[in-house]
Parts: sequence; structure tokens; C-alpha cells
Amino acid sequence: MEVNAKLSAYEGKDLEDATMYQQLVGSLIYLTLTRPDISFAVGVVSRYMQSPKKPHLEAVRRILRYVKGTINLGLLYKRGEECKLVGYCDANYAGDHDTRRSTTGYIFSLGSGAISWCSKRQPTVSLSTTKAEYRAAAMAGQEGGDV
Repeated sequence: MEVNAKLSAYEGKDLEDATMYQQLVGSLIYLTLTRPDISFAVGVVSRYMQSPKKPHLEAVRRILRYVKGTINLGLLYKRGEECKLVGYCDANYAGDHDTRRSTTGYIFSLGSGAISWCSKRQPTVSLSTTKAEYRAAAMAGQEGGDV
């Protein structure tokens, strides 16, 4: 997906066959188990499984092109490297244009590789960027205590 892509449930032409879209997204969801780099993009396109539109299919095709182009890349944990636990979190205030909900994400890495990550739409609408960021920090802190 493009960095600033804005998908909406109401824009674009309906797909004639939603089954193909649903199968592609289902396969991408399965692929996220070994390809965490596509998790966010797949999460976004999976929101439109009920009634996919042409722009949603184009986004799925972009993800597939990305996967094809990065097929030989992977995570590498080197022996003897400094194993320092580092965590990052962020929130996209009102990033979902349909529901105005924020998206929260965090990642924890040990050494040079990610060991825990999450990208999730917040269950409630945040009224300010500060609240959205606070919720992101709370969610990351909760996970960080378990790592």
C-alpha cells in the first residue's frame, strides 16, 4: 500500500466478484504469520471484506507486488550482537476515515529483530491526539511488561 493511501468503504466501484478479493485477503492474512512487515496493510484491506470496491483490490495488488519484490528478505538474529530490548509505539489520530477511530501500533525488538508487534484500531473514538497517544502508550506498556 502507498504510504498515504486513504481507503474508504464508500468510494469506488463495486467489484463484480467479491470472492476473489476475499480469498486474496485471506491468503495475505495467513502470510502475515511469517511476514510481519505487511501486517498493517493487510489489516487495513481486511476491513473491507464485506463489500470490497475497486480501490481495495488495487491496494491488495500493491501488497502482492511488494511481497513478490521482497521475497528474499527476512529477519536475521546474529549471535554475539547486543541483545537490548527496545520498544516503540504510535497512534494515528482518527486515521480511519469511515469510523474516525485511531489506529494504535507498537513494536518491541530484541537486538536487531522484532519479537512482538501489534497494529490495531482503537475500540473507541479519541477526542484528541493526546488521548490517542496515551492509549497507544498504555497498550504498549501492557505488552512490554509481558515481554
